[in-house]
Amino acid sequence: MLLKKLSAIPGLKIKGTAKEKVSVISFVIEGIHHQDLGILLDQEGIAIRTGHHCTQPLMGHFGIPGTARASFAVYNTFEEIDRLEAGIKKAVKMLK
Repeated sequence: MLLKKLSAIPGLKIKGTAKEKVSVISFVIEGIHHQDLGILLDQEGIAIRTGHHCTQPLMGHFGIPGTARASFAVYNTFEEIDRLEAGIKKAVKMLK
C-alpha cells in the first residue's frame, strides 16, 4: 500500500526496489533536502529518519546525498500510512 502511494507522488524516487523487502522504505524527492522533509514531517507528528543511515561511503559512491526513511512494524496502521502520504504531499507543496 505504501509503495503504491509513494510512487504516485511526483518527484519521489524510492531507493532500493528489491522484490523481497523488509518494512523499511528509503526515498528521495527531487529538489527537496531530506532533512527539510524530516523536519516538516516531525512538525506533523510523523517520525522518519533522514541522512546516510550508516552508509555514507555507499551513498557517496552512488551520488546520493542522503535519503528519508520510513520504517514500519506489525503495530502500524493504514491510517499512519495515509498520514505519512498526506504529510509528504504537504511538505512537497511547501518546499517546491
